[in-house]
Amino acid sequence: MNTVGLARCPGTCGEWVQGARAGVPFLIDCPIDRFSEVKVDLDIQAGIWHIPLRKTKALQVLELLKEDLGLPALGGQVEFLQQLPEGKGMASSTADIAAVAAAALLALGQDPEPEHLARLALRIEPSDSVMFPGITDIEHVQRHNYRLLGPALPALFLALDWGGSVDTEVFNARPGLAEHYRRWEREISKAYQIASEGIKQGDLEKLAAAGTISARCNLEINPKALFKPFLDWVLQNGGLGVVTAHSGTLLAGVFPQAATVERKIRNHLQKEAQQRFSPAYLDLFNSHPGGILANAANYQENLTGTKT
Repeated sequence: MNTVGLARCPGTCGEWVQGARAGVPFLIDCPIDRFSEVKVDLDIQAGIWHIPLRKTKALQVLELLKEDLGLPALGGQVEFLQQLPEGKGMASSTADIAAVAAAALLALGQDPEPEHLARLALRIEPSDSVMFPGITDIEHVQRHNYRLLGPALPALFLALDWGGSVDTEVFNARPGLAEHYRRWEREISKAYQIASEGIKQGDLEKLAAAGTISARCNLEINPKALFKPFLDWVLQNGGLGVVTAHSGTLLAGVFPQAATVERKIRNHLQKEAQQRFSPAYLDLFNSHPGGILANAANYQENLTGTKT
């Protein structure tokens, strides 16, 4: 008998803060309204997965799930209904892994708990914390501790990318990363404190200030040539700061989430940013509450194009 599970997981606009505490790497995710959405048509007896060839990490998590649950066989069809750009710092791998695992668990009649999804993802690679609701601080490489800092704040992100890609596993294994984190630990500690206050107080200006500090620190190991002119332009046009993909190519201006601001961005600032900075990719994101959505009702709404 075949059963179906449907799940989606948000991506990120990089990280509000990323660095190390006492030598242990950590990050604070920045979830947005872009998703990896997956349908798993499960056949417990099949033993074979039909899945897109390049989605190797999704296949890995299904094998881990089979082992964890002590199942003799597990297989079926995996279909990606929405996907995130890869190598840009939008948590595409983590979102794929979490959405696939959640959909498979749902098809098996089990609740896809965020903690379980995080443990699975972290066994495969250094991972983001997008499977948790809200904004989460996670030690994504070594200890895997995590802590919910609070709900996501309403925000708009005008995101630019100048091409290329960064492999998360390669980035986290690169020589000099530990030294880079050590050199900037004091600044990252300051950014963390400001971010925590901003989240607790619902103060986007503080959170954007923390993002800007962390983004500046990251330039040493992941340079973005137009960082300063873009930051200056964002601040001149009503933005509050920037957030970056610390192990990716994305850089985004942070703006208040208001109808007048969104109109200004869509009617004017997007075009000006394209002319001024010549990005290969430009998009406007909204912040997202974070966490997995996994039920048939949401899937039906997605099919009709209605936001959920």
